[in-house]
Amino acid sequence: MNTKLNTRAVRLAPSLLIGLLASLVALVLLNRAFGQGDHFWVRHAPDFALKNTDGDVVKLDDFTGKTLAVCFIVTSDKPSLRQIAILSDWLKEHDPKKFAVLGLSIEQWGSQTTKAYVDQDHPSFPFLIADYETIRAFGGLTAVPTTFVIDKDQNIIQQYVGVTKKEVLDATFAAASPQ
Repeated sequence: MNTKLNTRAVRLAPSLLIGLLASLVALVLLNRAFGQGDHFWVRHAPDFALKNTDGDVVKLDDFTGKTLAVCFIVTSDKPSLRQIAILSDWLKEHDPKKFAVLGLSIEQWGSQTTKAYVDQDHPSFPFLIADYETIRAFGGLTAVPTTFVIDKDQNIIQQYVGVTKKEVLDATFAAASPQ
């Protein structure tokens, strides 16, 4: 009778181990699915010097002391256009001495240029032409829009992939800029 218990335990152990591993994998996947965009790390924002649509050079250092949203977009992409509208509305409600938004446009061959978009739609924040080195320095992109929130000390404190709602931006900026 004792050998039957040991045999059952030996057969049960691998099943329990597989069940435990499956549960852990499910928890990790659920965390990623429902916690997308929640990065709890801080790293210094990469220095950049990019041209805006008028040909003027804009640098990260121009925004020292401000909390900054840097959003990589494509001006012919519908989700990017929605994010631009959300960021424009958000910016209208906040103090331009404390907060700023930059659009870093990824130009695609054969599509509307960023300059044509800016001249036609007059967005409420500047657009810079992103280059490969800057995209890589931010850690690369998996989708557009991708928005990085940079605190007043020029540390990246949050990254959002996809369209990010105004309420989420409000909470992130409030945390980045305590009164």
